[in-house]
Amino acid sequence: MSRSDDLVIAYIEVLHRHRELVAAAYHGAWIDTSSEPATPRGIQELRRHRTLVPLARDAFRLASSLARHLDEVLQKEQLFAAVGGNIADLAARLPLLVDEAVKAHLEGRTEDLDGYVDAFNNAVFDLADHIEQALQYLRMLADTRFASVRTLAEKQRQNTWYIGRAERIGEAIKSLQTGGLMERIEDEPAATSLMSAFRDQIWERLPEWRESLLDITEILKEFLYRLRQVEPAGRRLRAFNLFLRRNPDYVAPDVEELTEPPSWSTRAAPLQIKAHPDLIDGATTEALIEVAAKLPASPSVIKREPKVGTLKPRADQGPEVLMIEPRPDQLALRRLIAEVPESGEPLSALAWKRGHAEYAELPDPIWLHSVLYEASLARPRTGHIHFERIELPQPHPLSGNIVVSDVLVRRI
Repeated sequence: MSRSDDLVIAYIEVLHRHRELVAAAYHGAWIDTSSEPATPRGIQELRRHRTLVPLARDAFRLASSLARHLDEVLQKEQLFAAVGGNIADLAARLPLLVDEAVKAHLEGRTEDLDGYVDAFNNAVFDLADHIEQALQYLRMLADTRFASVRTLAEKQRQNTWYIGRAERIGEAIKSLQTGGLMERIEDEPAATSLMSAFRDQIWERLPEWRESLLDITEILKEFLYRLRQVEPAGRRLRAFNLFLRRNPDYVAPDVEELTEPPSWSTRAAPLQIKAHPDLIDGATTEALIEVAAKLPASPSVIKREPKVGTLKPRADQGPEVLMIEPRPDQLALRRLIAEVPESGEPLSALAWKRGHAEYAELPDPIWLHSVLYEASLARPRTGHIHFERIELPQPHPLSGNIVVSDVLVRRI
C-alpha cells in the first residue's frame, strides 16, 4: 500500500474516532470547547487535519468542504444555494487540458502527457459529478416545492433564483454539446486517450441531462405561475386574519337581517342545482308510473351470429412471387457510396444528388435522413466511410433539436 493510501486511512480513522464531535459541529453549525462532546485533544487533532476551523474565541465550525459533502449526502436544503455555480468553469478547463495534451504528444513529452491525461480524466469525472448533483438537488427542490420556507413571497423568490440557476446549467450543457470539443478529440490523433472518459461520462449523458433539466425548469415555472395565481387570495386571507386580530369580538351578522345582500355574494359563483326524483318516497310512486307509461317501448334487438365460411383452394393457383423494387433513396445511396473519392476528399450528399437528374424528385430531407440512417447502422459496406453532419444553430438552447443542412461523406 502506498503512502497516500496510508494517509487516507489515517484521516478516516481520525474522523471515526471523533465522530460525535464532528456530528455536533455539523448539526449545531459550530461547537464550543466547553460543549459536552468536545475535548481539548479532539479539537486539536481535528484542527491539525483541517476538519475544524476557528469561528471565534474557543469556538469552531466544520470546514466548508466537509460541510458541503455532508449536505450533499444528507440532501439538506439550503436557501439560495449556488447550484451549478462552478459547472461553467469546470467545462472551460477541458479544452485547455486537451490543447496541453496534444502539445505534449507532439513534443514527445511522455511523462507530461500522462499527467495531462490524468488531469483531463479527473476534470471530466468532477464535471459529470457536479452536473449530476446539481440536477438531483434541483429535482429535490421541485418535488418538495421549497418546503424550507413558508410564505408565498419567500417561495416566489426561491423559485425565481433556482430558475436562473437551471438556465445557467443549461448554458453550460449547451456549450459542451455545441462547443466542438468532441469533434476536436475525434479529429486529433494525439487526443485518442481522452476519448473514452469524455464519451462515457459526459457526451453520452448530455441528452439525459438536457431532458431532466427541461423537466425541472417546466415544473419550477409552472409552480411559479401557480404561486402568482394564489397570491391575491393569500393577500385577502392575511387581511382578514389581521382584521380578526384587531377585532377579536367580531361576530358576522345574520344574512336574513340584512336589507341588502353583502358585496361578496355578488362576486361568488352561484351553486349549480340539479333536481332528481326521490325513488324511495312513496308519494311520488303514482307520478313516476304515469311518466313511465308515456315512455316508448325499447325495440328488442336480436343478435345473430354470422356464419363462418371456408375458402376452397383453386386448382390453378400457384405460389406467388413478389418482386420488391428498391426505393429511389436506396439506389441513390448505393451509387453515392460507390462514387466517394478514393483520395479522401469530402463529398457533399446534397451536391451529389443535385448533380444526378434521375434523383431530382427525391426530396432533400428524405435524402439526408436516408444518409444519416445509413451512417447509424454501421454496416460493413460503410466501414471505410466517414459521415460528417453539417449542423445549423439551434433555434432554442434547450429544445434538443438538431438541424442538419448537409452531410459530408469521405473515405478513411
